[in-house]
Amino acid sequence: MTEDNEDLIKNGDKGANEARNENATKEGEQDVKIEGNAPEKRKKNLLPTILIIAIPLIIIGLAILFFGTGSSNTSTLGNNIDENALNIVSGNSQTIELTGSTKITQPGVYTLTGTIENGMISINTNGVVQLILNGVNITNNNGPAIYVENAKTVIVETAEGSTNILTDSPTYSGWDEDVCGALFSHDDLVLQGSGTLVVNGNFEDGIVGKDDLKIISGTYIVDSRDEGIRGRDSVYIVDGNFEIDAGGDAIKANNSDEVAKGWVKIDGGKIVARAGDDGIHAESSLEINGGDISIEKSYEGLEAAKITINGGEISVYTDDDGLNAAGGNDSSSPNMARYQESSSDYAIYINGGKIYVNSMGDGIDSNGALYINDGIVIVDGPTNSANGALDSETGIIYKGGTVVAVGASGMVAVPGNSSTNYSMSVFFTQNYAAGTKISVRKSNGTTIFEHTSAKSFQHAVLGSDEFENGETYHIYINDEEYTSVTLSGTTTQVGNGGGMMPGGGGQQMPGRRM
Repeated sequence: MTEDNEDLIKNGDKGANEARNENATKEGEQDVKIEGNAPEKRKKNLLPTILIIAIPLIIIGLAILFFGTGSSNTSTLGNNIDENALNIVSGNSQTIELTGSTKITQPGVYTLTGTIENGMISINTNGVVQLILNGVNITNNNGPAIYVENAKTVIVETAEGSTNILTDSPTYSGWDEDVCGALFSHDDLVLQGSGTLVVNGNFEDGIVGKDDLKIISGTYIVDSRDEGIRGRDSVYIVDGNFEIDAGGDAIKANNSDEVAKGWVKIDGGKIVARAGDDGIHAESSLEINGGDISIEKSYEGLEAAKITINGGEISVYTDDDGLNAAGGNDSSSPNMARYQESSSDYAIYINGGKIYVNSMGDGIDSNGALYINDGIVIVDGPTNSANGALDSETGIIYKGGTVVAVGASGMVAVPGNSSTNYSMSVFFTQNYAAGTKISVRKSNGTTIFEHTSAKSFQHAVLGSDEFENGETYHIYINDEEYTSVTLSGTTTQVGNGGGMMPGGGGQQMPGRRM
């Protein structure tokens, strides 16, 4: 640190007078202004390197945007954060012991330690700023703990072995209406590190990025009054450990004005969430490629106009629908006006992974089509006959994987004729209690799959890659044979009762339909 900056830290009153002229600084805070200048020579030398790296990336990005990847079942979500720019943080490199509010006005790397009892870190610059949090505890009695007014990108990194705590105030006075999170950024925000970040969102949200939000690594414990983690344009989780308690949605992308934005992508990590509304909500697309995701409490588990699951282990517990594309009974449904011209804009693609749903409403519900191409899908569905374990507006297309979906028998949807895998639709003669084991075996006694239901049920959709048309299989209840079934066609019905819809569109109606 330079002598000039040391003098500024020691003379907090001078910094306070300067910082109060900025909109982000509130009355009563002790301010420290941190400034620095990036060498002009370094900037000029970096320009050719940046151009060499950036031009091919732009060409590749445009090719993906216009030509796609050749698969209609997987998306190619990627946000606009420049990976190369993140490695070029010019300007200051300083270590700062926090004692009062600190305003950063120049690009650079700032390692922060210490405590702010009533104040914040605020950032206002045109460049890239990296904050390395190493044992920071910031509480603000009026506003966010970290506030990004302007920056190209802000990187917040937690140092190895450190625990860092950010706490905002229950009320904000004098702030713009959209500022509403303990960690709040108007611009692109990247979170990373090997330490822990604890975020207490007492006003509304915990972590907010008004543009793209990317989380690369780290441990995050978020307790918020409304949304836990929100990126307006996108949320992209590469890895990390998350424990989220949210009064609203646990993870959310909420740009409802631009069709190409408002998406969530998860490549890995471990996520445990308890939400007052949706576990994970995206206005446009939700893509899950890996990770361990447990939605322990929610109104709806996963909700988006388009949901694509390519991998990972996912479990959701819900008061309404488990997986929902694109609307439910609450007001949080994706903006229907954006997609109202065709139900083909809504879809759920399950291409892999292991999915467990425990729902009071529909287990898996698509306002368009539902595609099950691979993976393991287990649903403990609704016990009331107004909902079904599976539901689709335009059809269920089953082409691979294992499906065990049990629930009430009043409103049933099954795979349609476009399916290439075989399944059974079983109406049981009685309502079986929670804890009942259902299994399917081959004629030689080999078990194909079994499931112990967490709730009562009277109907089951059962599908497997091992099923073959014309072969006979045996259904067991609590290890006693219930019946034998010879498959004949895409979906073979066993028993009578309730409503059955062979996944081909149209409205479900009581009574048998084949």
